[in-house]
Amino acid sequence: MATSRKQKEEQLKEMISLLKSAKGVVFAHYRGITVKQIDAIRKNLRKENVTYTVAKVTLLRKALAELGIDSAGLQYDGPIAIAASTDDETTPARLLKSMNKEYQFLTLASGMLDKKVIGKQMVATLADLPSKQQLLGQLVSVIAGPARGLVTVLTGNMRQLLYALNAIAEAKE
Repeated sequence: MATSRKQKEEQLKEMISLLKSAKGVVFAHYRGITVKQIDAIRKNLRKENVTYTVAKVTLLRKALAELGIDSAGLQYDGPIAIAASTDDETTPARLLKSMNKEYQFLTLASGMLDKKVIGKQMVATLADLPSKQQLLGQLVSVIAGPARGLVTVLTGNMRQLLYALNAIAEAKE
């Protein structure tokens, strides 16, 4: 059944809303993937608060134009998968790249970051970055490092004294 003009306008509004609120967006090719596999992909992405939709390129171009984003970098012929996250910039790229091992037909094409279209190479770079939680954990570890070193140094002298006193006590027995 053909999509009516009213349905297309509604889809356009939804896409504009999605792209406007998203921090990180990845566009991917998905030809050759079954509907069952797409449902599995959606389920996995939903666990990480990533929205996965399929849209026509012309509709995507109109949504980007509405947002004032240059869509000249989009060179697609046919429908495209859109993965968007409102929480983290790297999550959609990282998840889609990891799913590419299981679903070979799901390939990263390009994306959107800071309201600009980015190329495939930049999306691959984003996919290789650790998650926000991992980066925060690394930051805490770096901040706690000097305090941990100080505690180790301070306890080292007491430990050596304890070893010496134990040696003296064993020698007297």
